[in-house]
Amino acid sequence: MTSRFNLSSPGALRALLRARGLRLQRQWGQHFLCDETVLELIIAAAELDRQETVLEIGAGIGTLTRRLAPEVRRLFAVEIDRRLIALLRENLAPYPNVQIVPADFLKLELENLLPDEPVKALGNLPYGVSAPILRRLVGQRRHFRTAVLLLQFEVAQKLTARPGSRMISALGLWLQAFAQVRLIKKIPPDSFFPAPEVSSALVRLDFLPRPRFSADEQRFGQVVRAAFNLRRKMLRRALQQSPLLKLSAQQAQRALELAEIDPRRRGESLSIEEFDRLACALAQLG
Repeated sequence: MTSRFNLSSPGALRALLRARGLRLQRQWGQHFLCDETVLELIIAAAELDRQETVLEIGAGIGTLTRRLAPEVRRLFAVEIDRRLIALLRENLAPYPNVQIVPADFLKLELENLLPDEPVKALGNLPYGVSAPILRRLVGQRRHFRTAVLLLQFEVAQKLTARPGSRMISALGLWLQAFAQVRLIKKIPPDSFFPAPEVSSALVRLDFLPRPRFSADEQRFGQVVRAAFNLRRKMLRRALQQSPLLKLSAQQAQRALELAEIDPRRRGESLSIEEFDRLACALAQLG
């Protein structure tokens, strides 16, 4: 039984996986959390209420799941690797409030799973799919009010940088248009098994009642991506060359004039409010 294993011990995890004949899959970026201090940090950052529902993205063998279960009314543990499901069920048998969901979060039909009220999302995200998971959380934000996630540290820095700074990424600006994003703590590699080559970070997202922009959501996203795809070019050139917008040089120039933005600036220097003005200007041009 898994109860005799300490799931926050690297040695115990190694022995457990070996005993079950399980080899970690590189394609899913499997690095299991094995640090009691980080577990407690996640619990504190999530500010859990025993009456609420949580969805865990990437339950793995249940290290975080087992710590979450006593803190909430209901917990959905989503895991893509079906080889781990039997082990996960065994590990979580004492917790009837946990529902194991063998599925890919990116394809999961949330409407058929989650209650009507928004829930909290928690998870140790694989580095390789963190961006699409974050984009899906934004796209499905009606289901979520908060997300507390472990991410690659460098990614977390770019997500939480100030819009208009050189550190900000397109995904970071996009996230901050919909949520308050905060980097809570840098997490060392030895908090995971096997240890990744880089540090991680704990990040909290609190979704806003309304986005920080008034433009059409699709157009706003297109403008952000167009500006960042050629972030080292002047904004006029980046807009003109983007296949997302299909603008002539005259249209790009006119939109920037309407938005009162210097066409010689680079996209990474714009604030959310300036991107909003630009998206609205493009809509005005038709």
